[in-house]
This record gives sequence, structure tokens and C-alpha cells, in this order.
Amino acid sequence: MTSLQPVDEAISVIRQFYPYFFGFAFICVIFLAFIFSKWLAKPLISINRLTGKIANMDFTEKLPVRSADEIGQLSQNINYLSNQMEAYIGQLKQDLDKERQLENTRKEFIAGVSHELKTPLAVMKSCLSILKDGIAAEKREHYFQAMEDEIQRMDLLVVNMLDLAKFESGTYKPEMAPFKIDKVITEVCRSLAEQMQEKNLSVILRLCSQMVVGHKGLISRVIINFLSNAIRHTEDGHAIVIAVRCNEQTAEISVENQGNPISEEDRKKIWDQFYRVEARTSKAGTGIGLSISREILELHHAIYGVENTKDGVRFFFSLPVQP
Repeated sequence: MTSLQPVDEAISVIRQFYPYFFGFAFICVIFLAFIFSKWLAKPLISINRLTGKIANMDFTEKLPVRSADEIGQLSQNINYLSNQMEAYIGQLKQDLDKERQLENTRKEFIAGVSHELKTPLAVMKSCLSILKDGIAAEKREHYFQAMEDEIQRMDLLVVNMLDLAKFESGTYKPEMAPFKIDKVITEVCRSLAEQMQEKNLSVILRLCSQMVVGHKGLISRVIINFLSNAIRHTEDGHAIVIAVRCNEQTAEISVENQGNPISEEDRKKIWDQFYRVEARTSKAGTGIGLSISREILELHHAIYGVENTKDGVRFFFSLPVQP
């Protein structure tokens, strides 16, 4: 038999410390709960702050992913959503900018076409009125010829506009084949010989016999546009230089005319539709030839440009040579 008095005394002493134990345990629980709530709430606060930025279209910040639990997966998904929204909104802005640019281009195109057709129609109307009233009957042939010239001008304008629309559509793929660039240039000079004779212009050819790769008909059209432009801007009695410089990989074709240099503003706009440096005259062209040349050269992925030289202005482009 053992006395239980020591046990009773120990229990009595322990009961005296119960409030201290409970108080200490309560403080520990509060402290641990505070630490745990901070640890749990910190990523949620970051998520809430970041989603607020996303709602305001700010996608610069991303959530750190430090775990593979539900919070980490949620952060990863929000980052992915932010990247996707940023990409979609960026694409939407680009589409809107393209739409605005297309709308401006459409307005400029309509204005340019209206301007180009206005003068030929006015000339034809005047000629018809004169013929109808019987004024200057001895010049009937002259007025008929003037109307025929304007009809040909409008026909050329319509054909050029249709070709330009075809080239800009992105669906046209020219068939590339090797051809001799010097022969094409010689044929172009022969076809424009009458225009050059009217202004007493001389042509200096600096050619090399080289096979280049491209669409022969389209490249011929580019050279015609460049040479026609040079003829319009060269004063009577001066010279035009057509050169072909070849190396192992490319051939550079250039048309240089003697005349006034092009200003920096004109150089930026010279490839635009219906843009012309000179004042409009009956022989000023349609203002669309260089736009067509630009589209043709871009279809060939060619390097092209215009620059001022010592004597005038030089248009150039490059084509790959046949290996």
C-alpha cells in the first residue's frame, strides 16, 4: 500500500499552473495563426493586386511561382492568362491600326482616282461641246485625237489600278525563270525610243550580259516605269544612264537621269499611289507607275530604292543571278 498524498499534491500544483499553460498555449496559437495567415494571404494579396492591374490593361508584372500547390497553379494560370490577353490585345491594336491605315489608303485612293479621272473627263466634255456647237470645224480631227488620247489615258489608269490591286492582294505569285537582263533593257529602250527622240535625249548603256532570276514581263515593266519616269524628269538634250553591275550573287539595275535632285519629303512619298513630284501635265503619267514597280519588286523580294546623285536622280533594284 502506497500513499497517494504526493500524487494529490502534484496534481494540486499542476492545477495552479493551468491558467499559465492555457495562456501560453493561447498566445502560441495566436502567433502561429498570424504567421500562417500572413503566409497564406501574401500570395492572395499579390494575386488580387496583379488582377487589378490586368483589369486596367497593365501586363508588365508577373506572379512568382514558388510552389506546386493550388496557389502555385493559380499563379501560373494567371500569368498564362496575362500573356494571352496581352498577345490578343496587341494583335487587336495592330489590326485596328491596319484598319485605320487601310481606311486612309482607301480614301486617298478614291481621291486620287477622282482627281485622275476628272481632267480627262473635263477635256472630253469640252471637246464634245465644241464639236456639237460646230465651232472650229476645221479642227475636228484635233478634238477627236484629244478625246482618243484621254480615253487611252483612262484605260491605262484602270489597267494599272487593277494590276496594283492584284499585286497588293498577296495571292499573286509570279513564276520566276532565268532571263538575260541586258536584252530586256535593250527592248525597253527600243520601245521608248520615240519619246526620247521627242526630247532629244541620249541613252548611255553600261550593261553586262548576265542571266538573272525573276519574272521577265514584270521586271520589264519596272524598267519601263523607271525609264519613263527618267524621260519625264530629264531636260531636253540631256542624257539617261542605264547600268547593270553584276557580281557572283546579284545584279544591280539602275536608271539615272540628269536633272534636279529629289527632296527628302518626296523620296519618302515617291512610291505612294498617285504621288508625283512635278505639277500635273498631259504627259505627267498616271502617278501610279512607281507604286506598281514597288509591288513588283517586293514580290521578287528585291532591294530597291532611289537616291540623289551628282548629276540627277538614280532609281535602282537588285535581282539574284542564275547560279
